[in-house]
Amino acid sequence: MEIKDMFSKSISFFSQDLKTKDEVIDFLSSKLVAEGFVKDEKAFKAAVYKREEQGSTGIGEGIAIPHVLNPTVKQSAIAFVSLKNEVEWQSLNEKPVSLVFLIITNGKDGNEHLDALANLSSYLIKSEVQEGLRNAKSVATVQKLFSTPKAVKAAPKSGHYDVIGITACPTGIAHTYLAAEKIEEYASQLGLTAKVETQGRRGVDNKLTAEDIANAKYIILAHDKAINGMGRFNGFEVIDTSTKDAIYNGKELINDYKNHKNLKKIENVKDDNEGSGELTLGQFKKVKDNLLAGVSRMLPFVVAGGIILGIGFLLDYIYLTVNGFVGVASPAKLAALVGSGVEDPSITAAWDILGSGQTYVINNVTYYSSGSFGTVWIVAHFFSAIGKVGMELMIPILSAYVCYSLVGAQGLMPGAVAGLLANGNGMVYGTAGNWSGAWTRFLPESLSGLSSGFIGALVGAYLAGLAVLGLSKLMKNFGKGLQGVRDIVFIPVLSLLAIAIIMLAINIPLGYVMFGLQEGITYLASKNLMWLVCIIIGAMMCVDMGGPINKIAYVLGVLSVGFALVKDTNSAAYDQQTMVMTAAMTAGMIPPLGIAVSTVLFPRQWSEKNRDAAKANWLMGMCFISEGAIPFMIEDPKRIMGSAVAGGATAGAIVGILKIAINAPHGGIFVSPLTNSLLFDSASAQKAMGVVGFILAVIAGTFVMALILGFWRMADIKKGKLALSGTNGVKESLETKIAKFADNPAKQDALKARLEKYNAYEADLVVRQAAYQELVVQRESQKAAKKAMK
Repeated sequence: MEIKDMFSKSISFFSQDLKTKDEVIDFLSSKLVAEGFVKDEKAFKAAVYKREEQGSTGIGEGIAIPHVLNPTVKQSAIAFVSLKNEVEWQSLNEKPVSLVFLIITNGKDGNEHLDALANLSSYLIKSEVQEGLRNAKSVATVQKLFSTPKAVKAAPKSGHYDVIGITACPTGIAHTYLAAEKIEEYASQLGLTAKVETQGRRGVDNKLTAEDIANAKYIILAHDKAINGMGRFNGFEVIDTSTKDAIYNGKELINDYKNHKNLKKIENVKDDNEGSGELTLGQFKKVKDNLLAGVSRMLPFVVAGGIILGIGFLLDYIYLTVNGFVGVASPAKLAALVGSGVEDPSITAAWDILGSGQTYVINNVTYYSSGSFGTVWIVAHFFSAIGKVGMELMIPILSAYVCYSLVGAQGLMPGAVAGLLANGNGMVYGTAGNWSGAWTRFLPESLSGLSSGFIGALVGAYLAGLAVLGLSKLMKNFGKGLQGVRDIVFIPVLSLLAIAIIMLAINIPLGYVMFGLQEGITYLASKNLMWLVCIIIGAMMCVDMGGPINKIAYVLGVLSVGFALVKDTNSAAYDQQTMVMTAAMTAGMIPPLGIAVSTVLFPRQWSEKNRDAAKANWLMGMCFISEGAIPFMIEDPKRIMGSAVAGGATAGAIVGILKIAINAPHGGIFVSPLTNSLLFDSASAQKAMGVVGFILAVIAGTFVMALILGFWRMADIKKGKLALSGTNGVKESLETKIAKFADNPAKQDALKARLEKYNAYEADLVVRQAAYQELVVQRESQKAAKKAMK
């Protein structure tokens, strides 16, 4: 629809005597309802005021463009009123308005609202249009003013533009496009050519090229939010200002360019996604950021689902213990207890208590098969079911948000589907039936049911992102009328089909990778070497404090809680796999706790500021938030990481030796009641030793790290290798005590002697530090000389 066709005689008003902004909104709202353009006046007005709260729609020049996109609108239109007296509208230029355009749309055409705002703004910057509107007496005049063809922007004869710029505002609508139009208008008035890129709600229009930037005389960045693609301007001087400044002072920006207060040189801006917000391969390079984006969105599902699932397991432990079933065992463990050549264990007559579960009596101990553990008691089953649903969503959510990080909202759906298919969804795998086993029907039996797990989910997310990127590029030049269909139908449908075919192919090789991982853990468990896995996981958790290595270890632990790391219920590794989660959780608590303890045990080796900051690490560590150690690691990476890895490995070793399992993926010390030790047969012993072992692993790992870190820092401080970033408070403390004991000469003399001794110690440290720095410089010089000789 052309802009002129959105005006109507029934909702266009001239020289109205309205005194305030509220009166104008009330007047136009009631007229729109009366003329059948709007269904609900109350809801409509609420939408108008909600938009006004986001920022004034007074664009200056005595004009306001309030706008509403709301389902209560029956027919898209522009309600217009010229005012007899100007009213206050909190405009950009702080001046009242006399022309009000109320744009109303219902969102059925995704581009209509944006087009109306952009086109209206482009007309309203012209002084002749503004004057004509103020003198207009009929809607025919208004329509005529908005029918004048807009001048076609011809490319400069030289092929280069004098003035270039980028405009962007928070809503990405009116001010973005108005600022662009005004910059081009000001440039034209000065006899200059101009090209302005807009980063608005419609995406990136009029994109600047490297050639445009290299040949421009004036670069103006007018924005009220962050601009994408700033890296393109590295090495260039630009005026960095607001859209308001560009709209009202654009001519001054150009005339006073070299002396403008906002002129600055852009340097060292890292920007992989060059091209200002368009989909590019740049984002695919940020592997760490994309992985962390997926893991952070997955965490709520994992934490809530895992803890609730753990509660279900805990309730079953209590229920079974109360009812006299002192042991809990998997089928594999039962088989080991029975041994070869021994008759099958007897099944007790306890079906009234255990429902369809199986119990076994071996050597006068009653065992309950844990094949359906967590579902025995009806209350436990309720919690376990809820937790299981949350846990089953973790891989699809991980994949969905990794893909979202790559290509935006279009990646959510294919990313989620990639995760579902990677996790062995029953719709495509399993026994062929009405609604299951769709792929099983034509795959060889040896290949059907292969699950590529989180590895397949991550690879699938990347491939889904590439599919969306490719489709978006192919359909980039669709006309405006087809853009909505492209985004809502074409890209989603084709990307869904693409990822289905992709996952069918990659699930086979990646399924074998995941199968190999499962077999490796199964083998180690069969050889009683799960302690080795726990040590490795513990060390990985402490390498980068929340970085990718830490997150890989954590994801493996999460998979174990969902019993998705090892799926063979007859394997000893099936029950033992949750030890991976215990190792990850206990080790993840070590870095912040180790630092906190070290500052207490070795106060002289830390600055007062460090000791103060470390107080927060007590709670962060107990809550399993490894990131509390990151500020300290930035300041002292080698010693923090080295000691933390040793502490994490210690915690993992204790977990492995005591075979401590947990069915919750987060919560730190507060979920220790959900642990159990698989070394014991009795349920009560499992629970008691599980809690003791969990806490022991945390304490031992913490003190190992604290001691290594403290002694390491002490040795390096004495050698001059390490200098504190601030005072450690010893001198200040002694001086305070000396002043306090002014009436006790003997005590004061002793304190002064200690202070003198400490001052001598610090003076000696300064000499050692200087000598060490000189040695470092010499070594660097020697290395440089050797390199130059080569």
